[in-house]
Amino acid sequence: MRTLLLFRGAPGCGKSTYIKEHNLEQYVLSADTLRLMCQSAQETPDGQMEISPQNDDVVWEMLFKLLEVRMSHGEFTVIDATNSKTVEMNCYKNLAKQYRYRMYVIDMTDLPIEECKRRNAQREWLKRVPEAAIDKMYARFATQKVPSGVTVLPSTTDVMSDLNYCPNDFNQWKKIHIIGDIHGCYTCLSEYLGEMKDDELYIFVGDYLDRGIENVEVFKFLCDVVNNNRKNVILLEGNHEHWLNKWGHDKPVQSEEFANYTRPQLFKAGIDKNTARKIYSRVGQCVYFEYDGKRYFVSHGGLSYLPYFLPFVSADQMIKGVGRYPDILTVAESWEKSMPDSYIQIFGHRNVQDVPIDMGHRCYNLEGKIEFGGYLRCVELEHGQPIKCVETKNDVFRKEEPKTETAVEMKTEFDNAELVSKMRQSKYVFEKRFGDISSFNFSREAFYKKHWDEVSTKARGLFINTKTNKIVARSYDKFFAVDERNETRIGNLQNTLKFPVTAYLKENGFLGIISYDAEQDGLFIASKSTPDGPFADMFRKILMDTTSDEDRKNLKEVAKENGSIIFEVIDPVNDAHIIEYKKPHIVLLDIIANDMNFSVMDYDDLKRVAEKCHLQIKEKVKTFENWSEFYPWYEEVMNENYLHHGFEHVEGFVLRDSNNFMFKLKLPYYKHWKFLRGVMQSVQKRGYYENTAKLFTAEDNLFYGWMREQREKDQESFCKKGIIQLRNEFYASQQKS
Repeated sequence: MRTLLLFRGAPGCGKSTYIKEHNLEQYVLSADTLRLMCQSAQETPDGQMEISPQNDDVVWEMLFKLLEVRMSHGEFTVIDATNSKTVEMNCYKNLAKQYRYRMYVIDMTDLPIEECKRRNAQREWLKRVPEAAIDKMYARFATQKVPSGVTVLPSTTDVMSDLNYCPNDFNQWKKIHIIGDIHGCYTCLSEYLGEMKDDELYIFVGDYLDRGIENVEVFKFLCDVVNNNRKNVILLEGNHEHWLNKWGHDKPVQSEEFANYTRPQLFKAGIDKNTARKIYSRVGQCVYFEYDGKRYFVSHGGLSYLPYFLPFVSADQMIKGVGRYPDILTVAESWEKSMPDSYIQIFGHRNVQDVPIDMGHRCYNLEGKIEFGGYLRCVELEHGQPIKCVETKNDVFRKEEPKTETAVEMKTEFDNAELVSKMRQSKYVFEKRFGDISSFNFSREAFYKKHWDEVSTKARGLFINTKTNKIVARSYDKFFAVDERNETRIGNLQNTLKFPVTAYLKENGFLGIISYDAEQDGLFIASKSTPDGPFADMFRKILMDTTSDEDRKNLKEVAKENGSIIFEVIDPVNDAHIIEYKKPHIVLLDIIANDMNFSVMDYDDLKRVAEKCHLQIKEKVKTFENWSEFYPWYEEVMNENYLHHGFEHVEGFVLRDSNNFMFKLKLPYYKHWKFLRGVMQSVQKRGYYENTAKLFTAEDNLFYGWMREQREKDQESFCKKGIIQLRNEFYASQQKS
């Protein structure tokens, strides 16, 4: 489907007219347009205007950069240029080969030179060129040919019909098998296929490798298909083939799964990059066909409708699908509304809602989580028979996640002395010393560069007596938000999580830690990596104000017996964040054993501690027994209009599965006002915000304008206020107006 269309002809031959008549303007890269972007039209000595060629080095560099960006997404692209030089067309040809494009040239050089000059003379001055330039181009047309391997089309070509992807007639096949994502699960695939029949057609929707444990066997199957040129097999491209292609062309592979698991398997089996390139060269993006009176469209990702000119759809959308992972139901509904009853769509790739193969809406979903012990999903078509959905259970799959260089869960067992040594050696961990006690925390560089390993993820509010190598106090291991890491992407979470999963309300404050101080027989109190400093002092004061001597005595005993007691500290007076609170308070979050294994107290036991010590405990929102319970709730709370309990804004939720795997949800309201807090800080400091293009909504822009007005009225007062106070004042002003 990747198509590159060039014109070959002198100025005045009709290129622009052709483009306009065929509604191709939005797909065009034009050298003249870029010339005018670099420099406006210039006066000539004879009192006319012309497009200046003096920036052509920049123009052609820009054009090829833009072309490569479009090609990387598989976009249909038209080049509006004269293309009189073979060397220029070879540059396009090389890119077309690299990105697997079909390349066509519409030849307009058959227009007689006299007619071309006549048309040129009638053009507006800005587009007119000297006749000598036309003579030079026609001389090139005669001596410099279109490179071999490029399809040349006559100027009479109707590009919309000649280049369109029309449905194939597949009625000659006795039966058609459309086979879903395989993901390196060969045993299951071979169980379904059995003995492949020559009079039956087999269409594979892609994602052949990764995550499974039989990648080599699947790859050898693909080699057999390609090497024997099996005419009854069609291979489509899935998103995971991207990494196979990258590896085959010596490009950086950013997939941890492919780099650390699939590639070593292939390498060990003696599979080289040439073979990888050969396999990738065989895959297409879609297949569109007629069978038994119906039309079928098959791709990896799924479309919401078929346009009248299918090449207009980018390869990206064919492979990754329209919209986000959760949008498959909307895509299916759109297909039903926009396409006739005789049009059927079949795709794989995504299925976070656990829909059946027959989704309804004349759409069929072939993503069955085969690589996690699910099913190979297939659709079978046969003359005179209804569409048949087949699921084959996979029993050969990886029971444990592979170890990777950046695995979040700590797979390596360290004793405390070894961990201290490794943290001191890591450039992503910093140490603060308080006598014999040191606190270890991940660095800003680790945070911003997202360098997480088995050491940096442990270094979060971790206090160790480096003389005895005993843990004095500890917080959580670093955990991540949805879509922040590969394992927390919503499309992968279903397989990451071990149900049941429990959601807890995430308060909007800072963490405080209490542990037992054996030397003083008292409480060790810390926050923000230190037992000193303003945050530890705030925590200490609120603790003293909200608990009795007896409560604190009980806390000491709990800490002595169980480990570190973790609190969310809310101080709306000294440390207001995004969510508004009425008064300072602390919320009991968890009690964690003072060792390297992340071991937390059961919630019911935590409640008893809270009752005994008269503490507010974190809100347990809901427990989900399976993905079908979790996902609708996730969709509900991620709606921008969501209100917790129907009336209050909250930061989000922390979730923990039965293996103590934790992740967090930050809600749209919180993320939005956190962004606007940054805008506020810029206005307070400079009087303006530089990147106003990020102010997407009407409310964003109104709030920004209102803040600038407040600063002009009383800068000193405005600059003392926080985001909560300014938000409230802004809403009050909007109600008045």
